Amino acid sequence: MKKKTTKSRKPFVIVRAHTAGVHAGYLESRKGDTVTLSNSIRLWKWMGATLSQVATTGPSSGDNKFGFPILKTEIVSPQGFEIAYCTEVAMKAIQAVLPWKQ
Repeated sequence: MKKKTTKSRKPFVIVRAHTAGVHAGYLESRKGDTVTLSNSIRLWKWMGATLSQVATTGPSSGDNKFGFPILKTEIVSPQGFEIAYCTEVAMKAIQAVLPWKQ
């Protein structure tokens, strides 16, 4: 009998840290006061929603300002952080926002 293999998929999350701002990416690890994300994006500004709503439905269209994807980000926040797990819809909407250029 063949064993079923399940593909392990890291969750896509939004992390709000006291001093590091807001980032979205794949949660690699959380150890103490450090969160590591892969393929992360900094979220400077999002339209028409609370951060919880962005994690659920994605940002509204408009003047969203997101950074360029970064291969790996370590966020250290001794003050703590909020981690919001995103839906598939929200993840696709966040990743579809073009990086903001100054």
